[in-house]
Amino acid sequence: MSTHPAFAAADRLAPAPEKREAATAEQWLKHYAALAMAAHAAFRDALPALGAAPTGDLGYLVTIGTAATAAAVALSMPPATAAALIWELTPELGALNGEYVDWLADLLDTLGINPADIERHYDAADFASASLAAE
Repeated sequence: MSTHPAFAAADRLAPAPEKREAATAEQWLKHYAALAMAAHAAFRDALPALGAAPTGDLGYLVTIGTAATAAAVALSMPPATAAALIWELTPELGALNGEYVDWLADLLDTLGINPADIERHYDAADFASASLAAE
């Protein structure tokens, strides 16, 4: 896993359940949504400044972000509608405009995790859930 601080925050806020058979769907949903947001944050931070070479493994971050987003969608939607939402969140239909990141932020907020605690570009005051920064 990446050493980016967003991954450490995601693991602290929504760790992967230790025992699969005892875990609830909501625990997995929190974990995958937080992991996807962390991948987005690390990817955004790894994008090069004008003229600089990229840093970090961008392909790895894209893969983690895409897979974790798909898992969060699958866990949060009825099976009949999950495939359509996953398609809507692909680069062809909106991810390039940031819609999947907005969806993840809203989902995390609904689950009681302030997205600003994972993605530093967000303002904690924009969300209903309590932020660790305020504690």
